[in-house]
Amino acid sequence: MVLENLNNLQEDLFQNIEIKDLLNSLDEEAAIVTDNTNKIIFYNNIASIMLMVDLENFLHKHIETVSYFENLLKKCKVPIKIKDLPTGYKVSHIHEMSGKDHYFEHERVDIYDETGKNKGVLYLIRDITKEINVEMLLSVEVKVDGLSGLYNLRSFYEELEKELSRCSRYGYDLSILFIDINNFKFFNDNLGHKAGNEAIKLLSKALIDSVRKNIDTVYRYGGDEFTVILPNTPAKRAAIVADRILSNFKNNLKKDLKLLMSDTSCDLCLENIILDDDNKDFKAIGLSIGVSQYKKGKSANELIVEADKAMYAAKHDLKENTKISF
Repeated sequence: MVLENLNNLQEDLFQNIEIKDLLNSLDEEAAIVTDNTNKIIFYNNIASIMLMVDLENFLHKHIETVSYFENLLKKCKVPIKIKDLPTGYKVSHIHEMSGKDHYFEHERVDIYDETGKNKGVLYLIRDITKEINVEMLLSVEVKVDGLSGLYNLRSFYEELEKELSRCSRYGYDLSILFIDINNFKFFNDNLGHKAGNEAIKLLSKALIDSVRKNIDTVYRYGGDEFTVILPNTPAKRAAIVADRILSNFKNNLKKDLKLLMSDTSCDLCLENIILDDDNKDFKAIGLSIGVSQYKKGKSANELIVEADKAMYAAKHDLKENTKISF
Protein backbone atom coordinates (compact mmCIF):
# COMPACT_ATOMS: atom_id res chain seq x y z
CA MET A 1 0.00 0.00 0.00
CA VAL A 2 1.28 3.48 -0.91
CA LEU A 3 0.96 6.37 1.55
CA GLU A 4 -1.51 9.04 0.49
CA ASN A 5 0.35 11.83 2.23
CA LEU A 6 4.13 12.08 2.07
CA ASN A 7 5.94 13.84 4.85
CA ASN A 8 8.39 16.67 4.15
CA LEU A 9 11.31 14.29 3.78
CA GLN A 10 9.45 12.22 1.22
CA GLU A 11 8.53 15.32 -0.74
CA ASP A 12 12.19 16.26 -0.74
CA LEU A 13 13.21 12.83 -2.00
CA PHE A 14 10.64 12.81 -4.77
CA GLN A 15 10.88 16.42 -5.87
CA ASN A 16 11.24 17.26 -9.59
CA ILE A 17 10.39 13.68 -10.68
CA GLU A 18 7.30 11.51 -10.56
CA ILE A 19 9.27 8.78 -8.88
CA LYS A 20 6.35 7.52 -6.82
CA ASP A 21 4.22 6.80 -9.89
CA LEU A 22 7.20 5.28 -11.68
CA LEU A 23 7.99 2.90 -8.81
CA ASN A 24 4.34 1.93 -8.43
CA SER A 25 4.21 1.03 -12.11
CA LEU A 26 6.80 -1.71 -11.57
CA ASP A 27 5.13 -5.12 -11.55
CA GLU A 28 8.23 -7.35 -11.15
CA GLU A 29 10.43 -5.27 -8.85
CA ALA A 30 9.81 -4.32 -5.25
CA ALA A 31 10.94 -0.77 -4.45
CA ILE A 32 11.60 0.39 -0.90
CA VAL A 33 12.93 3.83 0.07
CA THR A 34 14.63 4.69 3.34
CA ASP A 35 15.71 8.05 4.71
CA ASN A 36 19.24 8.81 5.83
CA THR A 37 18.58 7.14 9.18
CA ASN A 38 17.62 3.86 7.43
CA LYS A 39 13.92 4.21 8.28
CA ILE A 40 11.41 3.08 5.67
CA ILE A 41 9.45 6.00 4.18
CA PHE A 42 8.04 4.47 1.01
CA TYR A 43 7.35 1.14 -0.67
CA ASN A 44 5.65 0.37 -3.96
CA ASN A 45 2.56 -1.72 -4.57
CA ILE A 46 4.35 -5.03 -5.28
CA ALA A 47 6.79 -4.89 -2.35
CA SER A 48 4.53 -6.34 0.35
CA ILE A 49 3.36 -9.13 -1.96
CA MET A 50 6.87 -10.09 -3.04
CA LEU A 51 8.36 -10.08 0.46
CA MET A 52 5.25 -11.66 2.03
CA VAL A 53 5.06 -9.02 4.76
CA ASP A 54 2.74 -6.07 5.40
CA LEU A 55 5.17 -3.18 5.04
CA GLU A 56 2.57 -0.73 6.34
CA ASN A 57 3.50 -2.01 9.79
CA PHE A 58 7.15 -1.05 9.21
CA LEU A 59 6.79 2.52 7.97
CA HIS A 60 9.13 4.90 9.80
CA LYS A 61 10.86 1.93 11.40
CA HIS A 62 14.47 0.85 10.81
CA ILE A 63 14.77 -1.26 7.68
CA GLU A 64 16.41 -4.14 9.59
CA THR A 65 13.12 -4.75 11.40
CA VAL A 66 11.96 -6.35 8.13
CA SER A 67 13.27 -9.94 8.14
CA TYR A 68 14.41 -9.76 4.49
CA PHE A 69 16.77 -6.89 5.26
CA GLU A 70 17.78 -8.29 8.65
CA ASN A 71 19.19 -11.33 6.85
CA LEU A 72 20.53 -9.33 3.91
CA LEU A 73 22.57 -6.96 6.05
CA LYS A 74 24.18 -9.93 7.78
CA LYS A 75 25.81 -10.52 4.40
CA CYS A 76 24.86 -14.18 4.18
CA LYS A 77 26.95 -15.90 1.51
CA VAL A 78 25.38 -17.20 -1.68
CA PRO A 79 26.49 -20.85 -2.26
CA ILE A 80 29.00 -21.39 -5.07
CA LYS A 81 26.62 -23.81 -6.84
CA ILE A 82 24.20 -20.88 -7.25
CA LYS A 83 26.89 -18.39 -8.27
CA ASP A 84 28.29 -20.78 -10.86
CA LEU A 85 25.02 -21.30 -12.73
CA PRO A 86 25.31 -20.47 -16.46
CA THR A 87 22.78 -17.67 -16.27
CA GLY A 88 22.68 -13.92 -16.62
CA TYR A 89 20.90 -13.65 -13.28
CA LYS A 90 22.96 -12.66 -10.27
CA VAL A 91 21.63 -13.95 -6.96
CA SER A 92 22.48 -11.37 -4.33
CA HIS A 93 20.36 -12.76 -1.52
CA ILE A 94 18.60 -15.98 -0.48
CA HIS A 95 15.69 -15.52 1.90
CA GLU A 96 13.39 -18.18 3.34
CA MET A 97 9.67 -17.48 3.06
CA SER A 98 6.85 -19.93 3.83
CA GLY A 99 9.44 -22.64 4.47
CA LYS A 100 11.11 -22.32 1.05
CA ASP A 101 14.23 -20.54 -0.17
CA HIS A 102 13.59 -17.62 -2.50
CA TYR A 103 16.33 -16.16 -4.68
CA PHE A 104 16.58 -12.40 -5.21
CA GLU A 105 18.43 -9.92 -7.37
CA HIS A 106 19.06 -6.86 -5.27
CA GLU A 107 20.19 -3.35 -6.17
CA ARG A 108 20.88 -0.43 -3.85
CA VAL A 109 20.70 3.14 -5.20
CA ASP A 110 21.81 6.06 -3.02
CA ILE A 111 19.63 9.18 -3.28
CA TYR A 112 21.24 12.64 -3.10
CA ASP A 113 19.86 16.17 -3.03
CA GLU A 114 21.07 18.99 -5.24
CA THR A 115 23.94 19.73 -2.84
CA GLY A 116 25.21 16.17 -2.99
CA LYS A 117 24.02 15.31 0.50
CA ASN A 118 22.72 11.78 0.99
CA LYS A 119 19.00 11.83 1.63
CA GLY A 120 18.27 8.13 1.62
CA VAL A 121 18.43 4.84 -0.29
CA LEU A 122 16.25 3.18 -2.92
CA TYR A 123 16.25 -0.64 -2.79
CA LEU A 124 15.11 -2.47 -5.94
CA ILE A 125 14.39 -6.17 -5.39
CA ARG A 126 13.40 -8.83 -7.88
CA ASP A 127 12.34 -12.37 -6.99
CA ILE A 128 14.08 -14.69 -9.50
CA THR A 129 13.26 -17.96 -7.73
CA LYS A 130 11.51 -19.54 -10.72
CA GLU A 131 14.35 -18.67 -13.07
CA ILE A 132 17.03 -19.99 -10.71
CA ASN A 133 15.12 -23.22 -10.04
CA VAL A 134 14.92 -23.83 -13.79
CA GLU A 135 18.64 -23.11 -14.14
CA MET A 136 19.48 -25.54 -11.34
CA LEU A 137 17.35 -28.29 -12.89
CA LEU A 138 19.00 -27.77 -16.28
CA SER A 139 22.43 -27.72 -14.62
CA VAL A 140 21.69 -31.03 -12.88
CA GLU A 141 20.58 -32.61 -16.15
CA VAL A 142 23.80 -31.51 -17.83
CA LYS A 143 26.11 -32.63 -15.01
CA VAL A 144 24.41 -35.76 -13.66
CA ASP A 145 24.22 -39.27 -15.12
CA GLY A 146 20.61 -40.39 -15.41
CA LEU A 147 21.01 -44.06 -14.44
CA SER A 148 23.41 -43.82 -11.51
CA GLY A 149 22.42 -40.40 -10.20
CA LEU A 150 26.13 -39.57 -9.90
CA TYR A 151 27.96 -36.69 -11.52
CA ASN A 152 29.04 -37.43 -15.08
CA LEU A 153 32.33 -37.34 -17.02
CA ARG A 154 32.06 -33.62 -17.79
CA SER A 155 31.63 -32.82 -14.10
CA PHE A 156 34.60 -35.02 -13.21
CA TYR A 157 37.01 -33.10 -15.42
CA GLU A 158 35.69 -29.73 -14.23
CA GLU A 159 36.00 -30.65 -10.55
CA LEU A 160 39.41 -32.29 -10.96
CA GLU A 161 40.85 -29.13 -12.53
CA LYS A 162 39.51 -27.07 -9.62
CA GLU A 163 41.00 -29.44 -7.04
CA LEU A 164 44.37 -29.55 -8.78
CA SER A 165 44.44 -25.76 -8.78
CA ARG A 166 43.91 -25.79 -5.00
CA CYS A 167 46.62 -28.43 -4.57
CA SER A 168 49.08 -26.39 -6.60
CA ARG A 169 48.30 -23.22 -4.67
CA TYR A 170 48.13 -24.55 -1.11
CA GLY A 171 50.08 -27.82 -1.22
CA TYR A 172 47.08 -30.03 -0.41
CA ASP A 173 47.10 -33.80 -0.85
CA LEU A 174 44.76 -35.27 -3.44
CA SER A 175 44.02 -38.80 -4.61
CA ILE A 176 41.65 -40.18 -7.21
CA LEU A 177 40.18 -43.65 -7.61
CA PHE A 178 39.36 -45.36 -10.90
CA ILE A 179 36.85 -48.19 -10.49
CA ASP A 180 35.71 -50.84 -12.96
CA ILE A 181 33.13 -53.61 -12.56
CA ASN A 182 34.83 -56.87 -13.46
CA ASN A 183 33.09 -59.05 -16.08
CA PHE A 184 30.20 -56.61 -16.34
CA LYS A 185 29.39 -57.59 -19.94
CA PHE A 186 29.18 -61.30 -19.04
CA PHE A 187 26.98 -60.45 -16.07
CA ASN A 188 24.78 -58.15 -18.15
CA ASP A 189 24.46 -60.66 -21.02
CA ASN A 190 23.52 -63.58 -18.74
CA LEU A 191 21.25 -61.88 -16.24
CA GLY A 192 19.90 -59.16 -18.50
CA HIS A 193 20.01 -55.38 -18.63
CA LYS A 194 17.82 -55.06 -15.56
CA ALA A 195 20.48 -56.80 -13.48
CA GLY A 196 23.23 -54.81 -15.20
CA ASN A 197 21.48 -51.54 -14.40
CA GLU A 198 20.99 -52.70 -10.84
CA ALA A 199 24.72 -53.40 -10.50
CA ILE A 200 25.44 -49.85 -11.71
CA LYS A 201 23.02 -48.43 -9.14
CA LEU A 202 24.43 -50.60 -6.35
CA LEU A 203 27.97 -49.51 -7.05
CA SER A 204 26.79 -45.90 -7.11
CA LYS A 205 25.26 -46.35 -3.66
CA ALA A 206 28.38 -48.12 -2.38
CA LEU A 207 30.48 -45.19 -3.56
CA ILE A 208 28.26 -42.59 -1.91
CA ASP A 209 28.13 -44.58 1.34
CA SER A 210 31.91 -44.99 1.39
CA VAL A 211 33.07 -41.38 1.00
CA ARG A 212 32.92 -38.20 3.08
CA LYS A 213 29.77 -36.21 2.52
CA ASN A 214 30.29 -32.71 1.05
CA ILE A 215 34.05 -33.35 0.70
CA ASP A 216 34.64 -36.28 -1.67
CA THR A 217 32.83 -36.50 -5.01
CA VAL A 218 31.89 -39.56 -7.06
CA TYR A 219 31.31 -39.86 -10.81
CA ARG A 220 30.18 -42.30 -13.46
CA TYR A 221 33.07 -42.05 -15.89
CA GLY A 222 31.26 -44.06 -18.54
CA GLY A 223 29.77 -47.54 -18.97
CA ASP A 224 30.84 -49.59 -15.95
CA GLU A 225 33.71 -47.27 -14.98
CA PHE A 226 33.55 -44.85 -12.07
CA THR A 227 35.84 -42.29 -10.48
CA VAL A 228 36.20 -40.71 -7.06
CA ILE A 229 37.98 -37.45 -6.18
CA LEU A 230 39.37 -37.43 -2.63
CA PRO A 231 40.62 -33.96 -1.56
CA ASN A 232 43.15 -33.71 1.26
CA THR A 233 43.77 -37.45 0.99
CA PRO A 234 47.11 -39.22 0.42
CA ALA A 235 47.22 -42.58 -1.36
CA LYS A 236 47.34 -44.68 1.83
CA ARG A 237 44.13 -43.15 3.12
CA ALA A 238 42.60 -43.48 -0.35
CA ALA A 239 43.24 -47.23 -0.13
CA ILE A 240 41.13 -47.36 3.04
CA VAL A 241 38.28 -45.74 1.13
CA ALA A 242 38.76 -48.25 -1.68
CA ASP A 243 38.50 -51.16 0.79
CA ARG A 244 35.29 -49.70 2.14
CA ILE A 245 33.87 -49.47 -1.40
CA LEU A 246 34.73 -53.11 -2.11
CA SER A 247 33.05 -54.27 1.09
CA ASN A 248 29.90 -52.18 0.64
CA PHE A 249 29.49 -53.24 -2.98
CA LYS A 250 29.96 -56.96 -2.30
CA ASN A 251 27.56 -57.02 0.65
CA ASN A 252 24.81 -55.09 -1.09
CA LEU A 253 25.15 -56.92 -4.41
CA LYS A 254 24.66 -60.38 -2.95
CA LYS A 255 21.50 -59.36 -1.11
CA ASP A 256 20.04 -57.52 -4.08
CA LEU A 257 20.83 -60.22 -6.65
CA LYS A 258 18.77 -62.74 -4.73
CA LEU A 259 15.74 -60.59 -5.43
CA LEU A 260 16.65 -60.15 -9.08
CA MET A 261 17.41 -63.81 -9.71
CA SER A 262 14.13 -64.91 -8.17
CA ASP A 263 12.50 -63.17 -11.10
CA THR A 264 14.67 -64.66 -13.87
CA SER A 265 15.13 -67.99 -15.63
CA CYS A 266 18.90 -67.70 -15.26
CA ASP A 267 20.38 -70.87 -13.71
CA LEU A 268 23.81 -69.39 -12.86
CA CYS A 269 25.01 -70.04 -9.34
CA LEU A 270 24.74 -66.94 -7.16
CA GLU A 271 27.89 -67.75 -5.23
CA ASN A 272 29.86 -68.09 -8.47
CA ILE A 273 28.61 -64.70 -9.62
CA ILE A 274 29.84 -63.07 -6.44
CA LEU A 275 33.13 -64.91 -5.93
CA ASP A 276 35.26 -67.08 -8.20
CA ASP A 277 38.02 -68.17 -5.78
CA ASP A 278 37.37 -71.88 -6.49
CA ASN A 279 36.24 -71.52 -10.09
CA LYS A 280 38.79 -69.61 -12.13
CA ASP A 281 36.91 -70.34 -15.36
CA PHE A 282 33.78 -68.56 -14.18
CA LYS A 283 33.52 -64.86 -14.94
CA ALA A 284 32.36 -63.49 -11.61
CA ILE A 285 31.36 -59.91 -10.91
CA GLY A 286 33.62 -57.83 -8.69
CA LEU A 287 35.56 -54.57 -8.65
CA SER A 288 39.02 -53.43 -9.65
CA ILE A 289 40.21 -50.13 -8.21
CA GLY A 290 43.22 -48.04 -9.20
CA VAL A 291 44.64 -45.30 -6.94
CA SER A 292 46.65 -42.29 -8.05
CA GLN A 293 48.04 -39.49 -5.85
CA TYR A 294 48.76 -35.92 -6.92
CA LYS A 295 52.34 -34.72 -6.82
CA LYS A 296 53.45 -31.15 -7.49
CA GLY A 297 53.47 -30.38 -11.19
CA LYS A 298 51.36 -33.38 -12.17
CA SER A 299 48.61 -32.57 -14.67
CA ALA A 300 45.04 -33.82 -14.59
CA ASN A 301 45.72 -36.07 -17.57
CA GLU A 302 48.78 -37.61 -15.92
CA LEU A 303 46.82 -38.30 -12.74
CA ILE A 304 44.01 -39.91 -14.73
CA VAL A 305 46.38 -42.08 -16.79
CA GLU A 306 48.11 -43.32 -13.62
CA ALA A 307 44.83 -44.24 -11.94
CA ASP A 308 43.56 -45.92 -15.10
CA LYS A 309 46.73 -48.00 -15.46
CA ALA A 310 46.58 -48.98 -11.78
CA MET A 311 42.98 -50.08 -12.23
CA TYR A 312 43.85 -52.33 -15.16
CA ALA A 313 46.84 -53.71 -13.26
CA ALA A 314 44.42 -54.71 -10.50
CA LYS A 315 42.06 -56.24 -13.06
CA HIS A 316 44.76 -58.50 -14.45
CA ASP A 317 45.95 -59.65 -11.06
CA LEU A 318 44.28 -63.07 -10.81
CA LYS A 319 44.74 -63.63 -7.08
CA GLU A 320 41.22 -62.48 -6.26
CA ASN A 321 38.24 -60.87 -7.92
CA THR A 322 38.18 -57.63 -5.95
CA LYS A 323 41.48 -55.82 -6.13
CA ILE A 324 43.18 -52.51 -5.46
CA SER A 325 46.33 -51.27 -7.18
CA PHE A 326 48.51 -48.16 -7.01
